[in-house]
Formats: sequence, C-alpha cells, structure tokens
Amino acid sequence: MMFAGGSVHTAEQAVVAAERRKLPVPETVYEARRIRAAVFDTGHMPDPERPALPDTAADTAEVIRRHAEALRLADVTRRAADLFSDEADLRFIQAARDAVPAWVDGLGKEFTTLINVIRKAEAKLPEDISLIDSARLDWNDPILSTAYTRAEGAVAQLEQLVSDRADIAKAAGSDGGRGNALFAVAALPDPTVERVMADDWRQLSTTVSQWRDLSHQPVARWVYLVRQGELVLSLATPGEVRERSGQVQRWREAGHALRSGLTRKGGQAAATEYLAATA
Repeated sequence: MMFAGGSVHTAEQAVVAAERRKLPVPETVYEARRIRAAVFDTGHMPDPERPALPDTAADTAEVIRRHAEALRLADVTRRAADLFSDEADLRFIQAARDAVPAWVDGLGKEFTTLINVIRKAEAKLPEDISLIDSARLDWNDPILSTAYTRAEGAVAQLEQLVSDRADIAKAAGSDGGRGNALFAVAALPDPTVERVMADDWRQLSTTVSQWRDLSHQPVARWVYLVRQGELVLSLATPGEVRERSGQVQRWREAGHALRSGLTRKGGQAAATEYLAATA
C-alpha cells in the first residue's frame, strides 16, 4: 500500500535496516507492525472446513445451516478487516517514518569512526588518486598494502552503512535522484558573496564531479572525499539531502547573478540580492 509518506514495503525495509544496524526500534513501530499483521491475517482467513455429510437427512439440513452461518461469518469478518487495512498500513508507515531521524542519528557515530579509519590510512597512500587502485598498487610495499587494506575494509563497511541509511531514509521520503548520493554523506559550504566573486564554485564543482567520476573505484572515491577540505562529511536525513542538493543551485545562480551585472559592482549587488533572497 502506497501513501504520500511512503509504503509498507519501504517502512519494512527501514525497520529491517535498523535491526541490521542494531539500532533501537521503538515499541510503537513493532506494535503497529503487529496490528497490521493482525488485520492482514484476519482479512485473509480461509473459509471454515466443510463438515462431513451426516448419515441422516434430518442431521444434514442442520449441518448445512451451521456451515452456511460459518461461511457468512468468515466472509463478513474478512470484509470488516478490509475496512481497517488502509488505517493499519498508514499507522505502521507513520511509526517507521517517525523513527527515521533517530535511526539516521544513530548511524552517525559509526560513520565518523569509519571516516577516521580512512583518514588515517590515506596519509600513507599515493597522492595521485588514480594510483589508489588494487590493480596499480605496489603490493610489495608493506606500508602501502597495509594502508590500502585498512581503507578498503573501512570503505566496504561505509558502503553498507550508506546503503542501510538509504533504506531507512526512504521511509521518510526520497532523497531525490542518484545525483544526490553525495549529499547523503557530505554538505557543500554556504555560498557567500565573497566566495562567489572569487569563483570558488569552480573548485567545488570539480570536487562534486570527481566524486561522481570515481563511482566505480570506491576506495579512491572515499579517500578523495576525505582529502578534500571543502565539503563537510556527515550523514543527512532525507530533508537535509534535498537542502544540500539545493546548495548547488544557489552557487550556480549566484554566479549567474554576478555575471549579469554590467559592472563588477552591479554584479556584486545582484549576487548579494539573490543570496539574501534564498537564504
């Protein structure tokens, strides 16, 4: 069942992901799940089994009447349960949705720990990001091989954590398109007039593009993200993902406003006005 806030499937995925991450699941979520199961089971109860045919005609009529009544009761019960189905689904969906912020927050500590593992390992890895590849690494160098192995292990755990976060977040709404994956784990700095005038978006956009270009090289991708100094790494709730993604548009539009002025001073005024209006 799909509602504006999500579906039973996404709510169930969120609960399973929370359990997998050993995050506390509120009793309200479990009770709502049990209520939904009770409504579903009642709505799909089978017809009562047909009794054996009696040996006498007199008994036969009575047995048929009793079985007819049992069939009517089963049918009415199933129809009654169906009246509660949408409400039970919505209650479970809402209970899971309400738990999402705490679940995402609960992932934060592990996320930070894994980022720090990569941060320690990356200092011993090649400066050239293209060399941070199992096929190009000098495995005869124990310092490099140990650092890469540690980073690789942390990245594997991070990828699973981020996947679980995505399953949890879906219960509260979509993060948006695949292009928003970066903003589930990192945030751009706010654009300022000074930084827009300095064309800082050029470097920021390069960072975003490089992250996406490294999608098939997870170790290099995370090492790159840890090394860059502009984006702040932290897990986001679904609403925060959309806000972070919106910063891209603010940076771009502020740049357009700057270039729209006939003079540099006029462009600065236009950029200032735009940023103030969208703050």
